[in-house]
Amino acid sequence: MMKTLKLVLTSITTVALLFAGDESRIGTSGGGQVLVPVGARGIALAGSERVYSSGLESIYWNPAGLARNENPTVLASNMSLFNDMGVNYFGVSSKLEKIGSIGFTVKTIDMGDIPTTTVTDMDGEGGGTYTPTLSTFGLTYANSFSDRAYFGITGKVIYESIPRVSASAFALDIGVQYTGLAGVEGLGLALVLNNLGTDLHYTGSGLTDQATPDDGPSDFFNREASYDELPSTFNMALSYQVAGATLGMTYTSHNFQYDELNLGAEYALMDMFYLRGGMTTPMLEDESSNTDETLFGLNFGAGLKYSLYGANLVVDYTMRNQSDNFNASNVFSLGIVF
Repeated sequence: MMKTLKLVLTSITTVALLFAGDESRIGTSGGGQVLVPVGARGIALAGSERVYSSGLESIYWNPAGLARNENPTVLASNMSLFNDMGVNYFGVSSKLEKIGSIGFTVKTIDMGDIPTTTVTDMDGEGGGTYTPTLSTFGLTYANSFSDRAYFGITGKVIYESIPRVSASAFALDIGVQYTGLAGVEGLGLALVLNNLGTDLHYTGSGLTDQATPDDGPSDFFNREASYDELPSTFNMALSYQVAGATLGMTYTSHNFQYDELNLGAEYALMDMFYLRGGMTTPMLEDESSNTDETLFGLNFGAGLKYSLYGANLVVDYTMRNQSDNFNASNVFSLGIVF
């Protein structure tokens, strides 16, 4: 098992060497929906804690955390974004004896109704609307190498569409968790690669147009859409647990924007009440044209775990601050561990 763990760690580290923050590529990737986070706990901690994260919520942050779940689990989460936009997340998981843990998740982004515009109605005053579809479907497998080491992998399908045009891509998330780092009890390391996959490419009748050349009859032709890479990330995390507190730090390397440093802390009281906070700091280059401001500020959250009729009910809430231009996001999560 330890040889397998070393192979996984070596593979992740090798691929990670290909990553480097490049803010000159901001806005040029496809499938940006994969970067929208889920789960009240992880968002409260600003994605800083990927070592001890567990269960269905951890699938987004580190799929290895699913291996920590011993019982069947159901999770539902909702996050408000800007205006009437929202994010919904649902998952189910179970641990199969001698096989490992299996989880299925669905994330959808609701963008509301958008006025339909045309060449003759550029202001969209005709009354027609459309609703884009942004969805991610994931299947996760996770298992333990030992009582200190966990591994997980998620295969996911990213799907997007607007009327008469759609695109899809396939991607992998791969993660490991290791505790007892350097023989220090409570100290742990996590490595996670996210969104390694195929390019996103739009096709459909909406890209078909009609034209009449100077020397021939009218005919139809297709506009070829670009092939856009997914925004992959490499995350290296350290966490330390002591006296009911968990301190987390994650360095996130992006291939389509500047890198980030995420810091967070959680305090658990009687394994029942939880208080959380976290923040993200952009690691800007010296010649960066951006300021040191970030869209998201400090996050604050709380959680409650309560036994009810033989099952554990887990309720989490987070307030995610979004600069001065937008209202704060509210994130709710409800989980049942049977």
